[in-house]
Amino acid sequence: MEKQRFLGLDGLRGICAVSIVLYHCDNLFHPGPIFQHGYLAVDIFFLLSGFVIALAHEARLTAGQGLGAFLAIRARRLLPVFWIGAAFNIAIFLGMAAGGYYPGYGWALVWIVIPLTTVLMLPAWGTGGEFSPPMMNVTWSLLVEWLVNIAYAALLFRWRTRSLAILAGTAWAAMAVTGYFTERGWCVGYQILPLGFLRGIAAFTAGVVIFRLHRAGRFARLPPLSPELLLTLWLCIAVVPTLTATPTFDWIAVTLLSPALVVLLLRAEPRAPGWFRPLGELSYPLYVIHPGIILLAQKTPLFGLNQAPGQLRALGVFALCLAAGWILAQAVRPRPRLRTATA
Repeated sequence: MEKQRFLGLDGLRGICAVSIVLYHCDNLFHPGPIFQHGYLAVDIFFLLSGFVIALAHEARLTAGQGLGAFLAIRARRLLPVFWIGAAFNIAIFLGMAAGGYYPGYGWALVWIVIPLTTVLMLPAWGTGGEFSPPMMNVTWSLLVEWLVNIAYAALLFRWRTRSLAILAGTAWAAMAVTGYFTERGWCVGYQILPLGFLRGIAAFTAGVVIFRLHRAGRFARLPPLSPELLLTLWLCIAVVPTLTATPTFDWIAVTLLSPALVVLLLRAEPRAPGWFRPLGELSYPLYVIHPGIILLAQKTPLFGLNQAPGQLRALGVFALCLAAGWILAQAVRPRPRLRTATA
Protein backbone atom coordinates (compact mmCIF):
# COMPACT_ATOMS: atom_id res chain seq x y z
CA MET A 1 0.00 0.00 0.00
CA GLU A 2 1.33 3.45 -0.97
CA LYS A 3 2.51 5.62 1.91
CA GLN A 4 -0.08 8.40 2.30
CA ARG A 5 1.77 10.87 4.54
CA PHE A 6 5.34 12.15 4.40
CA LEU A 7 6.60 13.86 7.53
CA GLY A 8 9.46 15.51 5.63
CA LEU A 9 7.00 17.24 3.30
CA ASP A 10 4.89 18.24 6.30
CA GLY A 11 7.92 19.92 7.81
CA LEU A 12 8.73 21.75 4.59
CA ARG A 13 5.15 22.95 4.21
CA GLY A 14 5.13 24.28 7.76
CA ILE A 15 8.47 26.07 7.44
CA CYS A 16 7.31 27.64 4.18
CA ALA A 17 4.16 28.95 5.87
CA VAL A 18 6.31 30.45 8.62
CA SER A 19 8.56 32.12 6.05
CA ILE A 20 5.50 33.61 4.32
CA VAL A 21 4.34 35.10 7.62
CA LEU A 22 7.77 36.61 8.24
CA TYR A 23 7.87 37.93 4.67
CA HIS A 24 4.58 39.71 5.35
CA CYS A 25 5.99 41.22 8.57
CA ASP A 26 7.12 44.19 6.51
CA ASN A 27 8.67 46.94 8.68
CA LEU A 28 7.85 45.20 11.95
CA PHE A 29 11.26 43.75 12.82
CA HIS A 30 13.24 46.22 10.70
CA PRO A 31 12.59 48.32 7.59
CA GLY A 32 11.52 45.96 4.81
CA PRO A 33 10.55 42.28 4.95
CA ILE A 34 12.58 40.07 7.27
CA PHE A 35 12.44 37.12 4.85
CA GLN A 36 12.93 38.95 1.58
CA HIS A 37 12.56 35.83 -0.57
CA GLY A 38 9.74 34.32 1.48
CA TYR A 39 7.41 34.78 -1.50
CA LEU A 40 9.14 31.82 -3.16
CA ALA A 41 7.44 29.58 -0.60
CA VAL A 42 4.30 29.84 -2.75
CA ASP A 43 6.06 27.86 -5.48
CA ILE A 44 6.91 25.13 -2.98
CA PHE A 45 3.25 25.06 -1.94
CA PHE A 46 2.31 24.46 -5.59
CA LEU A 47 5.04 21.84 -5.91
CA LEU A 48 3.89 19.99 -2.79
CA SER A 49 0.28 20.28 -3.91
CA GLY A 50 1.14 18.51 -7.17
CA PHE A 51 2.86 15.69 -5.32
CA VAL A 52 0.14 15.25 -2.69
CA ILE A 53 -2.79 15.52 -5.12
CA ALA A 54 -1.22 12.94 -7.42
CA LEU A 55 -0.50 10.70 -4.43
CA ALA A 56 -4.07 10.87 -3.14
CA HIS A 57 -6.09 11.06 -6.34
CA GLU A 58 -4.21 9.87 -9.43
CA ALA A 59 -5.22 6.23 -8.98
CA ARG A 60 -8.81 7.24 -8.24
CA LEU A 61 -9.01 9.53 -11.27
CA THR A 62 -7.55 6.83 -13.48
CA ALA A 63 -10.14 4.40 -12.12
CA GLY A 64 -12.98 6.74 -13.07
CA GLN A 65 -13.40 9.28 -10.27
CA GLY A 66 -15.16 12.29 -11.80
CA LEU A 67 -14.15 15.93 -11.61
CA GLY A 68 -17.16 16.73 -9.42
CA ALA A 69 -16.27 14.10 -6.84
CA PHE A 70 -12.65 15.27 -6.82
CA LEU A 71 -13.66 18.90 -6.25
CA ALA A 72 -16.11 17.92 -3.52
CA ILE A 73 -13.32 16.17 -1.62
CA ARG A 74 -11.04 19.19 -2.00
CA ALA A 75 -13.80 21.59 -0.94
CA ARG A 76 -14.57 19.64 2.25
CA ARG A 77 -10.89 19.71 3.13
CA LEU A 78 -9.99 23.30 2.28
CA LEU A 79 -13.01 25.60 2.34
CA PRO A 80 -13.99 25.44 6.05
CA VAL A 81 -10.49 26.54 7.07
CA PHE A 82 -10.40 29.23 4.41
CA TRP A 83 -13.81 30.67 5.27
CA ILE A 84 -13.03 30.86 8.98
CA GLY A 85 -9.73 32.58 8.25
CA ALA A 86 -11.37 34.91 5.72
CA ALA A 87 -14.13 35.86 8.19
CA PHE A 88 -11.50 36.66 10.84
CA ASN A 89 -9.51 38.86 8.47
CA ILE A 90 -12.58 40.56 7.01
CA ALA A 91 -13.80 41.45 10.51
CA ILE A 92 -10.45 43.07 11.29
CA PHE A 93 -10.46 44.90 7.95
CA LEU A 94 -13.98 46.26 8.48
CA GLY A 95 -13.07 47.43 11.97
CA MET A 96 -10.02 49.22 10.61
CA ALA A 97 -12.04 50.74 7.77
CA ALA A 98 -14.64 52.00 10.26
CA GLY A 99 -11.75 53.55 12.19
CA GLY A 100 -10.58 55.49 9.15
CA TYR A 101 -7.57 53.40 8.15
CA TYR A 102 -8.72 53.01 4.51
CA PRO A 103 -9.82 56.56 3.61
CA GLY A 104 -9.56 56.02 -0.16
CA TYR A 105 -12.12 53.22 -0.24
CA GLY A 106 -15.81 53.98 -0.73
CA TRP A 107 -18.64 52.51 1.35
CA ALA A 108 -19.72 49.93 -1.23
CA LEU A 109 -16.12 48.84 -1.84
CA VAL A 110 -15.42 48.34 1.87
CA TRP A 111 -18.67 46.71 2.96
CA ILE A 112 -19.72 44.77 -0.14
CA VAL A 113 -17.10 44.32 -2.85
CA ILE A 114 -14.03 43.52 -0.76
CA PRO A 115 -15.72 41.04 1.65
CA LEU A 116 -17.53 39.30 -1.22
CA THR A 117 -14.48 39.01 -3.48
CA THR A 118 -12.35 37.85 -0.56
CA VAL A 119 -14.72 35.01 0.27
CA LEU A 120 -14.87 34.03 -3.42
CA MET A 121 -11.07 34.36 -3.86
CA LEU A 122 -11.56 36.90 -6.66
CA PRO A 123 -9.77 40.19 -7.45
CA ALA A 124 -11.18 43.14 -5.55
CA TRP A 125 -12.25 45.46 -8.33
CA GLY A 126 -11.77 49.12 -7.57
CA THR A 127 -8.80 48.74 -5.22
CA GLY A 128 -6.09 49.54 -7.77
CA GLY A 129 -4.76 46.03 -8.26
CA GLU A 130 -5.33 44.51 -4.84
CA PHE A 131 -6.51 40.92 -4.82
CA SER A 132 -7.77 40.79 -1.23
CA PRO A 133 -6.81 43.66 1.09
CA PRO A 134 -8.01 41.89 4.27
CA MET A 135 -5.80 38.89 3.45
CA MET A 136 -2.76 40.73 2.06
CA ASN A 137 -3.43 39.22 -1.38
CA VAL A 138 -2.79 35.61 -0.34
CA THR A 139 -6.07 34.55 -1.96
CA TRP A 140 -4.55 34.75 -5.45
CA SER A 141 -2.48 31.64 -4.73
CA LEU A 142 -5.50 29.80 -3.32
CA LEU A 143 -7.51 30.62 -6.44
CA VAL A 144 -4.63 29.47 -8.66
CA GLU A 145 -4.43 26.20 -6.72
CA TRP A 146 -8.12 25.56 -7.41
CA LEU A 147 -7.67 26.33 -11.11
CA VAL A 148 -4.64 24.06 -11.37
CA ASN A 149 -6.45 21.30 -9.48
CA ILE A 150 -9.32 21.52 -11.96
CA ALA A 151 -6.92 21.34 -14.90
CA TYR A 152 -5.23 18.29 -13.40
CA ALA A 153 -8.39 16.37 -12.55
CA ALA A 154 -10.04 17.22 -15.87
CA LEU A 155 -7.10 16.49 -18.17
CA LEU A 156 -3.54 16.51 -16.95
CA PHE A 157 -3.68 13.30 -14.90
CA ARG A 158 -3.96 11.45 -18.22
CA TRP A 159 -0.73 12.95 -19.57
CA ARG A 160 2.46 10.95 -19.67
CA THR A 161 5.22 11.89 -17.28
CA ARG A 162 7.42 13.21 -20.08
CA SER A 163 4.64 15.47 -21.33
CA LEU A 164 4.08 16.86 -17.83
CA ALA A 165 7.82 17.49 -17.46
CA ILE A 166 7.84 19.39 -20.77
CA LEU A 167 4.85 21.45 -19.63
CA ALA A 168 6.56 22.29 -16.34
CA GLY A 169 9.81 23.22 -18.06
CA THR A 170 8.08 25.35 -20.67
CA ALA A 171 6.01 27.21 -18.09
CA TRP A 172 9.08 27.78 -15.93
CA ALA A 173 10.99 29.12 -18.95
CA ALA A 174 8.12 31.52 -19.65
CA MET A 175 8.17 32.62 -16.02
CA ALA A 176 11.91 33.23 -16.21
CA VAL A 177 11.43 35.49 -19.26
CA THR A 178 8.57 37.24 -17.49
CA GLY A 179 10.73 37.76 -14.41
CA TYR A 180 13.26 39.71 -16.45
CA PHE A 181 10.65 41.54 -18.53
CA THR A 182 8.63 42.78 -15.54
CA GLU A 183 11.76 43.37 -13.42
CA ARG A 184 9.92 41.72 -10.52
CA GLY A 185 11.48 38.29 -10.67
CA TRP A 186 9.10 35.58 -9.49
CA CYS A 187 7.11 38.04 -7.36
CA VAL A 188 4.09 38.15 -9.66
CA GLY A 189 0.68 36.57 -9.38
CA TYR A 190 -1.83 38.69 -7.56
CA GLN A 191 -1.35 41.69 -9.87
CA ILE A 192 -1.37 39.70 -13.13
CA LEU A 193 -3.43 36.57 -12.55
CA PRO A 194 -2.47 34.77 -15.81
CA LEU A 195 1.14 34.90 -14.65
CA GLY A 196 0.05 33.48 -11.32
CA PHE A 197 -1.58 30.57 -13.12
CA LEU A 198 1.58 30.08 -15.18
CA ARG A 199 3.59 30.03 -11.97
CA GLY A 200 1.16 27.57 -10.40
CA ILE A 201 0.85 25.13 -13.31
CA ALA A 202 4.63 24.90 -13.66
CA ALA A 203 5.32 23.95 -10.04
CA PHE A 204 2.21 21.77 -9.70
CA THR A 205 3.01 19.62 -12.73
CA ALA A 206 6.61 19.36 -11.54
CA GLY A 207 5.23 18.00 -8.26
CA VAL A 208 3.23 15.38 -10.17
CA VAL A 209 6.38 14.37 -12.06
CA ILE A 210 8.28 14.01 -8.78
CA PHE A 211 5.47 11.81 -7.42
CA ARG A 212 5.62 9.49 -10.42
CA LEU A 213 9.40 9.24 -10.33
CA HIS A 214 9.28 8.54 -6.59
CA ARG A 215 6.67 5.85 -7.13
CA ALA A 216 8.95 4.27 -9.72
CA GLY A 217 11.85 4.21 -7.23
CA ARG A 218 14.03 6.63 -9.19
CA PHE A 219 15.37 8.35 -6.07
CA ALA A 220 16.45 5.25 -4.17
CA ARG A 221 20.17 5.83 -4.77
CA LEU A 222 20.22 9.38 -3.44
CA PRO A 223 21.93 9.94 -0.07
CA PRO A 224 19.55 10.23 2.93
CA LEU A 225 20.43 13.65 4.32
CA SER A 226 19.24 15.15 7.59
CA PRO A 227 15.66 16.45 7.22
CA GLU A 228 16.39 19.25 9.69
CA LEU A 229 19.33 20.33 7.53
CA LEU A 230 17.12 20.40 4.43
CA LEU A 231 14.57 22.64 6.13
CA THR A 232 17.40 24.92 7.23
CA LEU A 233 18.51 25.15 3.60
CA TRP A 234 15.07 26.43 2.65
CA LEU A 235 15.28 29.09 5.37
CA CYS A 236 18.65 30.14 3.95
CA ILE A 237 17.01 30.61 0.56
CA ALA A 238 14.08 32.57 1.98
CA VAL A 239 16.23 34.91 4.05
CA VAL A 240 18.62 35.94 1.24
CA PRO A 241 18.62 39.77 1.38
CA THR A 242 18.08 41.86 -1.72
CA LEU A 243 17.48 45.48 -2.63
CA THR A 244 16.27 44.79 -6.18
CA ALA A 245 14.41 42.06 -8.09
CA THR A 246 16.39 38.84 -8.46
CA PRO A 247 14.99 36.96 -11.48
CA THR A 248 18.08 34.74 -11.85
CA PHE A 249 18.12 33.73 -8.19
CA ASP A 250 14.36 33.20 -8.22
CA TRP A 251 14.64 30.94 -11.27
CA ILE A 252 17.39 28.85 -9.65
CA ALA A 253 15.53 28.62 -6.33
CA VAL A 254 12.22 27.61 -7.92
CA THR A 255 13.28 25.31 -10.75
CA LEU A 256 16.36 23.65 -9.23
CA LEU A 257 16.66 24.07 -5.47
CA SER A 258 12.99 23.62 -4.51
CA PRO A 259 12.46 20.36 -6.45
CA ALA A 260 15.78 19.10 -5.11
CA LEU A 261 14.65 19.80 -1.53
CA VAL A 262 11.41 17.88 -2.08
CA VAL A 263 13.22 14.92 -3.62
CA LEU A 264 15.84 14.81 -0.86
CA LEU A 265 13.15 15.04 1.82
CA LEU A 266 11.40 12.06 0.25
CA ARG A 267 14.66 10.15 0.40
CA ALA A 268 15.20 11.23 4.02
CA GLU A 269 11.66 10.30 5.10
CA PRO A 270 12.73 7.45 7.47
CA ARG A 271 14.74 10.01 9.44
CA ALA A 272 12.01 12.69 9.65
CA PRO A 273 11.10 13.54 13.27
CA GLY A 274 7.53 13.36 14.54
CA TRP A 275 7.33 17.10 15.23
CA PHE A 276 7.28 17.75 11.48
CA ARG A 277 3.66 16.56 11.40
CA PRO A 278 2.18 19.41 13.50
CA LEU A 279 4.17 21.82 11.36
CA GLY A 280 2.35 20.51 8.31
CA GLU A 281 -1.03 20.65 10.06
CA LEU A 282 -0.36 24.27 11.05
CA SER A 283 0.65 25.45 7.57
CA TYR A 284 -2.70 26.06 5.85
CA PRO A 285 -4.51 27.54 8.89
CA LEU A 286 -1.54 29.83 9.53
CA TYR A 287 -1.44 30.87 5.87
CA VAL A 288 -5.07 31.98 5.81
CA ILE A 289 -5.41 33.57 9.26
CA HIS A 290 -2.22 35.58 9.78
CA PRO A 291 -2.87 38.61 7.48
CA GLY A 292 -5.37 40.40 9.71
CA ILE A 293 -3.03 40.31 12.70
CA ILE A 294 -0.15 41.72 10.66
CA LEU A 295 -2.38 44.45 9.20
CA LEU A 296 -3.28 45.51 12.75
CA ALA A 297 0.41 45.69 13.61
CA GLN A 298 1.39 47.61 10.48
CA LYS A 299 -1.42 50.15 10.29
CA THR A 300 -2.72 50.71 13.84
CA PRO A 301 -1.07 51.68 17.15
CA LEU A 302 -2.35 48.49 18.81
CA PHE A 303 1.12 46.91 19.06
CA GLY A 304 3.11 50.14 18.87
CA LEU A 305 4.69 49.13 15.55
CA ASN A 306 2.95 51.41 13.06
CA GLN A 307 5.51 54.17 13.59
CA ALA A 308 8.77 52.28 13.97
CA PRO A 309 10.03 48.67 14.07
CA GLY A 310 10.50 46.91 17.40
CA GLN A 311 11.93 43.43 17.49
CA LEU A 312 10.42 42.24 20.78
CA ARG A 313 6.94 43.52 19.94
CA ALA A 314 7.25 42.13 16.40
CA LEU A 315 8.18 38.78 17.88
CA GLY A 316 4.99 38.99 19.93
CA VAL A 317 2.96 39.63 16.76
CA PHE A 318 4.60 36.65 15.10
CA ALA A 319 3.81 34.48 18.14
CA LEU A 320 0.20 35.68 18.02
CA CYS A 321 0.00 34.62 14.36
CA LEU A 322 1.29 31.16 15.29
CA ALA A 323 -1.22 30.91 18.15
CA ALA A 324 -4.12 31.93 15.89
CA GLY A 325 -3.05 29.36 13.30
CA TRP A 326 -2.82 26.65 15.94
CA ILE A 327 -6.26 27.48 17.34
CA LEU A 328 -7.78 27.33 13.85
CA ALA A 329 -6.01 24.04 13.14
CA GLN A 330 -7.42 22.56 16.34
CA ALA A 331 -10.89 23.90 15.63
CA VAL A 332 -11.16 22.18 12.26
CA ARG A 333 -9.21 19.05 13.13
CA PRO A 334 -11.34 15.92 12.61
CA ARG A 335 -12.34 14.33 15.88
CA PRO A 336 -12.32 10.53 16.22
CA ARG A 337 -15.77 9.01 16.39
CA LEU A 338 -16.79 7.43 19.67
CA ARG A 339 -17.55 3.76 19.41
CA THR A 340 -20.76 2.66 21.10
CA ALA A 341 -20.94 -0.68 22.83
CA THR A 342 -23.16 -3.25 21.16
CA ALA A 343 -24.87 -6.20 22.81
